[in-house]
Amino acid sequence: MENIVEEVHSILNNEMGKIKDKQYAIAYSGGLDSSLLLGLSDYKLIPYTLGFSDSRDFLNVDNASLILNIHVKKIVLDNINIENYINELLKIDKSITRMELGYELVLFILMDSISEKFVVTGQGADEIFYGYHRFLDNPRLKNDSYINRLINVTLPREKKMAEYYDKKLITPYLSPDLMKIRKGITRDMNISGNKNKMILREIAERIGMPESIYNINKKAAQYGSGINRYLLNNLK
Repeated sequence: MENIVEEVHSILNNEMGKIKDKQYAIAYSGGLDSSLLLGLSDYKLIPYTLGFSDSRDFLNVDNASLILNIHVKKIVLDNINIENYINELLKIDKSITRMELGYELVLFILMDSISEKFVVTGQGADEIFYGYHRFLDNPRLKNDSYINRLINVTLPREKKMAEYYDKKLITPYLSPDLMKIRKGITRDMNISGNKNKMILREIAERIGMPESIYNINKKAAQYGSGINRYLLNNLK
C-alpha cells in the first residue's frame, strides 16, 4: 500500500508539474479528485464550476473556496439554452446514452464557456480508485469493465468534444504512467468501511489539504450540477 501511494503521488505530481502558466482551467466541483489536482498544481489551475444557481456543487465550491482560500469561477446554467448543447453533443456522438448525456453536458458546456485552451479534469479517478458508490455496495464488483469503457468510449468522445471548441483535454488520472500501474491499484487499497479512494485521500492528506476537503463525499457532476434534474424534467 505504501509503495503504491508513493508511486501514484509521484506520477500525479509529475503530471501537474508540467503546468507552467495560466492557460489551464480545471473542471472543479469542490470534491476530492479535482481538489487534489488543484493542490498538486500549486493552485496554478483556474477552477471553474458549472451548475444551476441552486445546485449542490455551487454550495460545495463556496465551502471549498473559503477553506482553500481560492476563487472559483461559476458558470450558471439558469439562462443557458441547454437544448442547443444537447443537439450539438448528439452530432458528435449519436450513440450517447441518457445517463452519459448528463455528465458529458457539464464538460461540454464548460469548454464552450471558458477562454483557456487546456481543460484539466478528474476523469478516471472514480474508475481506477473505486470511487463509485456501487463499489461500496457490491464487494465483488470489479473495475475492469468501467476502465475499459472509459478508455475506449468515453475518453475518445470527450477528446472530440474538446476539439469541437478548439480545446485540449488534460486527464492526469489517465496518464500513461498511471495506467501502467493500475493493475497494482487494488480494491482493498481504496475501500475502507464506507470510504473509497483511500489512496487519493492519503495523498491529499500528505500534501496538507484540510480533512474537510479530502474526506468529503459528493455526488457526481450530473447530479451536483443539477443537469440530471433538468434532463428528467425536460428531455422527452
